Amino acid sequence: MKPIDRSEILDLVQYEKRRKDIRAELMALKDRRRLHLNPILTLLFENRRTIWYQIQEMMRAERMVEEEAILGEIETYSPLVPGREEWKATLYIEIPDLDRLKETLPRLVGVENSVYARIGNTVVRAAGEGGRSREDYTSTVHYLTFEIPPGLVEALEAGAPLRLGVGHPEAQAEVDVPTALREELLSDLRGG
Repeated sequence: MKPIDRSEILDLVQYEKRRKDIRAELMALKDRRRLHLNPILTLLFENRRTIWYQIQEMMRAERMVEEEAILGEIETYSPLVPGREEWKATLYIEIPDLDRLKETLPRLVGVENSVYARIGNTVVRAAGEGGRSREDYTSTVHYLTFEIPPGLVEALEAGAPLRLGVGHPEAQAEVDVPTALREELLSDLRGG
């Protein structure tokens, strides 16, 4: 997928006028691209449209009008747009109870490096973005990259089973990928 260009970004007034329709469209898209691995871990597979929306929402929340700030947001979020033959995902640790969250995060250190895709019988491990875990604590949000070798892209196109999982000892799970998400992910692999 090509990177997001400044010319694609709406100014605050344009965005505000269209936000209700854009938000409805993006919530439906995110629903198709979201997968709950277990009760506390959720993956959201990003694409150009979800990242464009994130940039627009950040501009709206921070009332950004300065060109430098807008370009900074584009630069910050552009690495989350997948390239050809890769998936980019945001891993969320979702524990609403703050005390339980504080208790659980130290036990989930390294979770970002234990997420994988199983394509047929082959496991593709996700690479987590560095700096989100410390020795004693981890972030509630992690950015992951799955690099899918060409042979596995062909296997997926031919109908190979696709499962996603996490092998961390505190949060093990493996789930089938629903058809709607599978179609989204295949589109990503083809360059979106």
